[in-house]
Amino acid sequence: MSNKLIILFLLAYTAFLPSFAAPSEGQSIKKKLSVVKENISKEKQKKDNLITELNNINKSIKSVDTKIHNIEKNIIKIKENKKILNKDIQEIKIYIQGVKKRKESSNSILKKIIYDDYSNNSINFIYRILNSRSKDIFLDIAFSKYVSKSQNNKLDLYEIDENIKNAMLKKYYEKINILNDQNKNLDIKLSELTKLEKTNILLSKKIKEKIKDSKEIYLKYINKESNLTKLLNKLNAKNTSIGILKIKGTLPWPTAGRVSRNFNNFKFKNLYKWNGEVISTPSSKSIRSIYSGKVVFSDWIKGYGLMLIIDHGEKVMSLYANNKVLLKKSGDYVEKGDVIARSGSSGGNEGNSIYFEIRQDGVPQNPHEWCSIKNKFSLAQWENSNTIVIWNYQNIKLISLS
Repeated sequence: MSNKLIILFLLAYTAFLPSFAAPSEGQSIKKKLSVVKENISKEKQKKDNLITELNNINKSIKSVDTKIHNIEKNIIKIKENKKILNKDIQEIKIYIQGVKKRKESSNSILKKIIYDDYSNNSINFIYRILNSRSKDIFLDIAFSKYVSKSQNNKLDLYEIDENIKNAMLKKYYEKINILNDQNKNLDIKLSELTKLEKTNILLSKKIKEKIKDSKEIYLKYINKESNLTKLLNKLNAKNTSIGILKIKGTLPWPTAGRVSRNFNNFKFKNLYKWNGEVISTPSSKSIRSIYSGKVVFSDWIKGYGLMLIIDHGEKVMSLYANNKVLLKKSGDYVEKGDVIARSGSSGGNEGNSIYFEIRQDGVPQNPHEWCSIKNKFSLAQWENSNTIVIWNYQNIKLISLS
């Protein structure tokens, strides 16, 4: 297939493609936008749920901290009470030892009295009474009985006192056992709460990481939503624009330069005619879109080099070939005046130039009937040069303003 037929096929094929701002594309973007918004809603709900979960865990951590603090206070209080009880127990033990010593002393005294008064046998006692010259013996006997009775009373009191102290000692030991049990239970609770606290802290850390990830995903969706919304607005604006047909004859030229090949002129020994125009221009000059649209082709073709085709809607397309580099890819949307390529000599073209076509319904159009130097986005303004492009039906040439 010849290169000319390839170009004709491309332009004919793209003529039947939907307009660059066709409703189908808008619907596609709307569907994507709907999906993104749904994802945003889901991610927001997920993030909110995680935050709620984190708040509950933080409350649990705070509650556990309070319980741990109270248990530690109770353990300290139990230790203090045990210390006081142990001190009292030691004092009671010392007191009981003292009572026992006093009992032993009283017993010794009583034994001595009994031994002195009733030693050996009763004959000695009777002998003392019969040989006594006074009643002193009876006083001695009475005193001895008094002392004996007194010592017995002391022993009884000591016994009672010791029993009381032993009873107190028993109660203190019972209290210590109760405190030990309480301490043991508190230690168990403290261990459980400490484990729970560690678990909650670890869970809190994991949830914070999930919230961070969720926020990043959420922001990505927000950014995607913003981009899709802008794109949709852009497409809507293009759909509601005045349209390329209504401004036919006022469009700017793609670049400044000299027309070396005119539309409809013969080429190749008068076998073919030019379907567009060749504009000679220095290498790497900016090539701009004559109107907004969608890039439907951006690639290299033999004989045409690096070529780009833009669909402007209303079945109107523009073609730019022999470029040095293409700056837009197929599927991109461009505005009027956007730089889409750089001029060059690809495709075997002699010298640096751009091959430029306009087609409507796949039929080649005379660029002079579409483009005008009177448009405010003229080539001279685009290139910020001191030249303007003027044309007649035969050629376009540059006139210096300096």
